[in-house]
This record gives sequence, C-alpha cells and structure tokens, in this order.
Amino acid sequence: MCEILDIDVEPITTREMHGFDRVAMVDVQPSFLEERFVEVDLVIDHHPVEEPVRARIRDIRPSYGATSTILVDYLRAADVKITQRLATALLYGIKADTLGLERGGTKADLEAFTFLYLLANHNALRRIERPALGEAALNALATGLAKRRITKGVFFSHLGRVATADLIPQFADFGLQAEGVEWSVVSGVVGEVLHVSVRNVGYVRGAGDVARAAFGDLGSAGGHRTMAKAVFPVDSLFPGAASAGSPAETQDRIVQRFLRAIGANGRSADR
Repeated sequence: MCEILDIDVEPITTREMHGFDRVAMVDVQPSFLEERFVEVDLVIDHHPVEEPVRARIRDIRPSYGATSTILVDYLRAADVKITQRLATALLYGIKADTLGLERGGTKADLEAFTFLYLLANHNALRRIERPALGEAALNALATGLAKRRITKGVFFSHLGRVATADLIPQFADFGLQAEGVEWSVVSGVVGEVLHVSVRNVGYVRGAGDVARAAFGDLGSAGGHRTMAKAVFPVDSLFPGAASAGSPAETQDRIVQRFLRAIGANGRSADR
C-alpha cells in the first residue's frame, strides 16, 4: 500500500520516540507494545481495551470493525475533502479489517465503505489487495502448507522465520477455508518474537478471549470475536531451556496451549 499510494513512512526506534513532543497511537494501544508509556497524547483504536488506556485524548470503539471507520467519521464531521489516495487507503483499511464487511462489520463501517467507494482508485486497490509475493514469501507459505496440522477443528501452521509479520494473518485467513475447520492458528517468528494470528468462523468462543487464555501469560494477546493475535518472545514458550526449541517443538507448544484454551484436551488424529 505504501509503495502503490506513494506513502512515505519513516521507521523510528523506541529511543527516538522519546525525543518527540507528542505521541499518537492509531489502531493500537499502549499496552500492546513492549515499551511501556506512562501516558500518551492520543489513542484512536477499534480493538477491545485490554488494560486501562492512559492518554490525554482517547477514542476507542470496539464495536467498530475498523479504525479507518473512526477516521472517516472525523473527516466527514470536519467536512474535509478526502483525496483519492486517502480514500483508497481508508477503504483498504476497512476491507482488510472486516474481510470486505463479512467479518465484524457494523452499520458505521458500511456507511464509511459506501462513502469511500466512489472516491477510491479501484485499480490501485486491487494491486494492494493482491501484492506480489517474492521467493521468500512463497517458500514460507509452502512450508506452512506442508507442515499444517488440523486437530479438533483447528488448522495449525507454523511458518518458521519470516521477514515480516504480514504473511501470518494472511495465511491464518486462508486456513479457515480448510474443510471442517472452525479455528485457524498460524504463527511465525520475526527476529526473536513469535507472532500468532487466530481466526474463527464466528459462532464459537471469542477469538480474543481464547488468545488471552492461551498466550496471555507470555506477552500481549487479545482481539475481537473472530480474529485475534498474540505477540511474545519465542523463548518464553520454553521456560528454563537454554534456547528456544525447533520449529516443530514451537508448533507443538502452540497446539497444546491453544487446545487447552478451547477445552479440547483429548487426543485426536491429525490430518
């Protein structure tokens, strides 16, 4: 999206962040970051509140399917002219967070979607939604498919080390398409941090609650009814060990924790 819409993003380190006069957090809350802030200036988010948010201004709407919808409310209330590039980015945000209004979308999301639809560049949107996959990404997905496990209606896959975390939720959405599956749990390691994406079909226990039960003691975990994630150091899965386990051992620990969290402790054949 940044490349196609020519959005300039300058990464900053935690140390550099303390040199700014103001800190605003969008689509995330302070409790989800390893760096703990006493107070930030602004938080705009649609995720459920995991811990009390200390901010000068906070607008957190868990009932909304996307943070983009909140921002569209602001822009329309202020009668700001929305450019085609901005409309395209915001529309992609709504589509990505709600799977095209099929997951967690509300009336507010539908109204924002409808408003943006006529303003957006749909050729650019299609290119954003179908990004080119390089050799490394294809190899990671091939590994994920080859090492998949389906147990008690849960699709599990550990991608091993990946360059970026983007592939993990994409593959988690894909996992829900497997026959007989109600849950999809896909994990991958970025640096020394393990990312776990959780998806479900919507009529089972809330994904956020299950993610917290399964991984909340290891790091940050939570989310919505149908989608959630957990982020924690990979070696925390192996307390007392000199180093983290192999990819197969990592997947085994994730499977055990997740099945225990949803109350599926029995053994069953994998396929």
